[in-house]
Amino acid sequence: MQHNQTAISLPETLAQVWHHSGQLGASGPILPDGCRDLIVTEVEGQRLSWQVSKLFDEPHQPERITVKRMIGFRLKPGAQVNEPALLAALNGLKSWDQASICERLAEHTNLNNRVSEALGCIAEEQLPIAASAGALGVTLKTLQRTLARHTNRSPVYWRQLARIRKAARHIEAAENWADFALDNGFSDQAHMTREFQRWFGTSPMQFAANTGFKQQAQSVAFG
Repeated sequence: MQHNQTAISLPETLAQVWHHSGQLGASGPILPDGCRDLIVTEVEGQRLSWQVSKLFDEPHQPERITVKRMIGFRLKPGAQVNEPALLAALNGLKSWDQASICERLAEHTNLNNRVSEALGCIAEEQLPIAASAGALGVTLKTLQRTLARHTNRSPVYWRQLARIRKAARHIEAAENWADFALDNGFSDQAHMTREFQRWFGTSPMQFAANTGFKQQAQSVAFG
């Protein structure tokens, strides 16, 4: 997929607008990235479709279809979506453009400042969860409740996702797998290999050889 910035003023919940056309799903699965996307899809001979993607915990293989046009509106990590209201508003449009979609997103999505701060701390500081809670000035239980309520995921989920995505982004710098694992917060190489298999369905070596995976690791997302 091609990711492009748009000149349209974006709502605070929106991180990026991306575009895709042609075959979908041929290059392999979509990897977990901590973000949800509002996606509009046009397929020749079919009605326009709208969907809000899930927050994936493992690789997701999309249906192999050829799309005339697909536009994705990537929401920032932790953004909350009133999905029924958003889809109803979009389905009610007689015509649409990116500006009209952004207006609906502004009306039906929101971003909690405490959640954004917590996720930013977890992603940037790479600390143990208890230490992240301390850095945020809250108790561990408060951090757990906040993220569970607003993201339906635990602090551990976000910490592990940040760690694996950091390793994925820098994988081309790996010269020695054991050292690379330790440098990226894993207890040893075997631990890193298990986490790559869990999150990406592949080994670190196979990941490093896959151009599509490496491109996904560099995309605008969590971590």
